[in-house]
Amino acid sequence: MGLQVVAIACDWGGSQPGGVAGVQAWYALGLHYKHLAWIEAQHLWLSPGYEKPVWTEAGPHVYARRLEPWWSFAQVIEEKLQGISLEVRTLFLTGDHSWSGRILPFLARRIGRVGVIWMDAHADLHNPATSPSGHLHGMPLAMATGINEERFHPVPSFTWSLWEQIVQPLIQPSDILYIGLRSYEPPEMELIQRHGIPYFTAEMIIKEGMEAPLQAAEAIVQRCDVLYLSLDVDVWDPAFARGTGAPAPGGLSIGQVRTFLKEAFLWEKVRFVEVTEINPLLDRDNQTALFAYGTVRPFIEGSVDATKFSLE
Repeated sequence: MGLQVVAIACDWGGSQPGGVAGVQAWYALGLHYKHLAWIEAQHLWLSPGYEKPVWTEAGPHVYARRLEPWWSFAQVIEEKLQGISLEVRTLFLTGDHSWSGRILPFLARRIGRVGVIWMDAHADLHNPATSPSGHLHGMPLAMATGINEERFHPVPSFTWSLWEQIVQPLIQPSDILYIGLRSYEPPEMELIQRHGIPYFTAEMIIKEGMEAPLQAAEAIVQRCDVLYLSLDVDVWDPAFARGTGAPAPGGLSIGQVRTFLKEAFLWEKVRFVEVTEINPLLDRDNQTALFAYGTVRPFIEGSVDATKFSLE
């Protein structure tokens, strides 16, 4: 089975610019290490052509920042995704996590029941009327499940109307598994518990190991048609990987994440892997991208050989 790489070089859903450089870093690493599996993959590069300075304009959507340009590009992404093969291993490289809110419904419409392993410090279940920041990268799972319709602060009707167009509730909440969760607002945890979404906080994993999370993931694999594994690099503790826009202390180690993924990459249904939220502008020597590249390299190669986790 071959490999295709879909690079979404846009970071408008993030908290600060730099995610585009995180996507570009993969191409620099792949070429530097003369990684044939990477070079020979099918590559689809998607980036917005936008005349306005998106990051310097406030925009009208106070609680959903940069929503209009984001929505415009999201529709382009969905159109371009129609042309990709869903029968091959696919690596999604995204400038921020908001784009999962478009990718997941697309896959669900085309394939059927999609299980989601969300390796992330954050719950990402906000909507514009619950988000304390207004950043769209905190909302993708609300987009893909539609379970958050609460309104905790007033949102203009034109914002909410556009938000309702974006939401595509095609992912079942019970088919999501959180790994490394630790930074969330109480209403998000209420949603998680109300809808029976399984989760393992970073503290639970640090204390008890990866056996229980792996068993929970296997249960999702059994009942779903495919598995989408999303690695937000802020699942790692910033002491290990600081090149990300929303770091949270108390996270997982590089080794803990690789222990989980070494097993998960064995499962045939893991056909879609996303890596997101790498920001080299906040890093030192591009270390976070390097860790992520090495961690996902077995998926790139179609190999689970433990000796191939390094870049050497």
